[in-house]
This record gives sequence, structure tokens and C-alpha cells, in this order.
Amino acid sequence: MPAFGNFAGGVVAELIPTSRRMLNRALHAAAGIVTAVVAVELMPEALGGSAPPWAIVVGLCLGGAFYVLVEWFVDLMQGGDEDAAGAWMIYVAVAIDLFSDGLMIGVGSVVSFGLAFILALGQIMADVPEGFATIANFKEKGASRRRRIVLSASFVVPGLLGASIGFWLLRGQGER
Repeated sequence: MPAFGNFAGGVVAELIPTSRRMLNRALHAAAGIVTAVVAVELMPEALGGSAPPWAIVVGLCLGGAFYVLVEWFVDLMQGGDEDAAGAWMIYVAVAIDLFSDGLMIGVGSVVSFGLAFILALGQIMADVPEGFATIANFKEKGASRRRRIVLSASFVVPGLLGASIGFWLLRGQGER
């Protein structure tokens, strides 16, 4: 479902004329929704759980370092073309987000199909603007329509991979 949300956002970007302002709004909407989900659903669980606060801080720092490494790699692959690298950074960030969404859904499916379905449904709100922003950005950079559709469709891979890993890692584990 999250990949479908991204694809739907990409289709909207294909069908309507886009502007830089609209792209910025889509990115801000996606970031706001993701921030709200983290603030309301994930952080209270993380802070109320058994993990010490320093571990959460270390995790955030490692995530930031990972992002810097990914940005360096994308810049390297684009030969220093910052304009093209920006579109690819959005693509990579959305793919990573979809992978983590998949992990969450896969873990939820171990508990129940209903929980996994609700988690997947909840992600669509953020995924539509993410897909829109990704494809609108590639459209603005002059990528062909065929390439944009393939990129949009490829978002199913990280989501399914994450869901599979989450399911198989926790399958058969009891509540602890």
C-alpha cells in the first residue's frame, strides 16, 4: 500500500503541470506527516521502552551519518551535478522511507493482518506527497516519462523487501 501511495503521487505529478512551489509544498507535507507520525506514535514508545535515552541519540546520529554517506555516494555517481543529485537524493530518501515502512508493516503482520493493514493504510497519507515530489522533481530535471514511470514503479521493491525482512525476522517470536 505505501508503494501504491507513492505511485499514485507520481501519477498525479505526470498528469498535472508542476511548479517549484508545488514541489516544495509536497515535500513539506510529506515531512510534516512523517514528523507527526514519529512524534505521536514512535517516540513515546521509544522513550517509554527499555532502551536508554543515549541509545536513541546514538541511533539518530548514526542515521544522520548514514544520510551524509548516501549524499556523498549520490553526488559521486552524478559526477558533481548537484541538480541531478538532488532528484536522486529525494528518490533514495523515499526508498529508505518505504523500506522502513515495510519493516513496520512486516513486523505488524506478525502480530495480526489487521494491524499490518492499519499500519499500511496510515502510511499512504505521507506516501502520496512523497511520490508526487519524487516524480515532479525528475520531470523538472528532464527525465523521460518512461524513466519516471519505471522509477515510480520501482518503489514497490524497498517496501516489499522491508516487509519481508520484518516478517521473517520476528515470525514465531512470542511477546516479550
